[in-house]
Amino acid sequence: MKNNISLTLVRFYRKSAKFDLNLSTDLIEILLGLMLGDLYAEKIKPNSNTRLQFKQSIKNKVYIEHLYSIFKDYCKSNPKVNYSIDNRLGKKELNVSIKFWTQSLPCFNQFRELFYDDSGKKFIPLNLEEIITARSLAFWAMDDGYKSANGFYFCTESYTLEDNHKLSKILKNRFNLECGVHKHTNGHRLYVFSSSRDKLLDLVKPYLIDHFYYKFDIN
Repeated sequence: MKNNISLTLVRFYRKSAKFDLNLSTDLIEILLGLMLGDLYAEKIKPNSNTRLQFKQSIKNKVYIEHLYSIFKDYCKSNPKVNYSIDNRLGKKELNVSIKFWTQSLPCFNQFRELFYDDSGKKFIPLNLEEIITARSLAFWAMDDGYKSANGFYFCTESYTLEDNHKLSKILKNRFNLECGVHKHTNGHRLYVFSSSRDKLLDLVKPYLIDHFYYKFDIN
């Protein structure tokens, strides 16, 4: 009986300790960039706290492990490999991904409120220009960007055309990056012109992991 009580107290302490976790400035900057990309902020119930899902193709396992090393104090389980079948017409491919969840915590609520409307659709925060940093930009590029022949694309087709133009303006005002919005199969994508590609690299390079050097033709 005594052991059961002790175990219950330990579990309660661990849960309450995580409940009171805060985010450093660096982590907030990283999460801002990831939220612009594929990071998913979820509330299981309307009144619950927010948890975050980090997910990538298995080919980016190194990247997920890097993110887990940053956020492991906010999690209760290690990254897991998942298998699914792409059932779209003519596909039937096996998709292998790797992901992890954080716990549902108050410190993540701000990101749900910043990036989602009442219907659960992502949008660009009104104050993004004031809070986005070079570190945010780097994690956004690693998470959801790719090089073109001369410039650099961010996969922003999940955002509206208006939000894409808003992002273009933000990157110009905040980082002096010349950008455009290009039509894509499923919407529109943000494009950093070749004239600003070196400037983009200068901004993000201090935060890139080796795995993504290819996105900027770094040896």
